[in-house]
Formats: sequence, structure tokens, C-alpha cells
Amino acid sequence: MPSRSPTARRGFCKIPRSALLLSSRTQAMGILGLVLIFISLIAHGHTHGPDSCNHEGGLCRVGNCIPGEYLAKYCFEPVILCCKSPSPTTAKS
Repeated sequence: MPSRSPTARRGFCKIPRSALLLSSRTQAMGILGLVLIFISLIAHGHTHGPDSCNHEGGLCRVGNCIPGEYLAKYCFEPVILCCKSPSPTTAKS
């Protein structure tokens, strides 16, 4: 006759609730990280957006400007560039 031993239940384990909760220090660091990311996104000084680039005669391009164009500014720094063609020089005759 087999002895009666407690059977293990697969898939269930006892985890104390305190182990699942984050400490107040961890929560504060997470909030601080989100605030810093938000401030850095707002504070970009060189990003003007596609409307500003198009208004000034440029085109927004991803990666690099094509040959013959130069980087005028950024549409969305640092990935999307505002590229312009050099303005034609007028020669006096």
C-alpha cells in the first residue's frame, strides 16, 4: 500500500505579496526616468518638423541626404534630416 504523501500541484506556487510589490525607491526611480525622457523629448532645440523644412525649401529624408544636397537642419533629430539643394548662383554678364 502506498504511503500518503502530499502531492505537488503543478503550476501553482506560493509567492508572498511583498515580493511582488516594488519598493518606494524603485517606483521613484521609474517615475524619475519617465520625467527625464519626457523633458529630453520636449527640450530638443534643433528639431523643427517637416512643415518648417518644407516651408524653407527643403525635404525631410531618412538617413542621409542625396548627393548634391546638404544638411540644413533636422526634421526629427537625429534620424530624419532636412536636406536642401544648393541655391543656384546667378552670374552677371
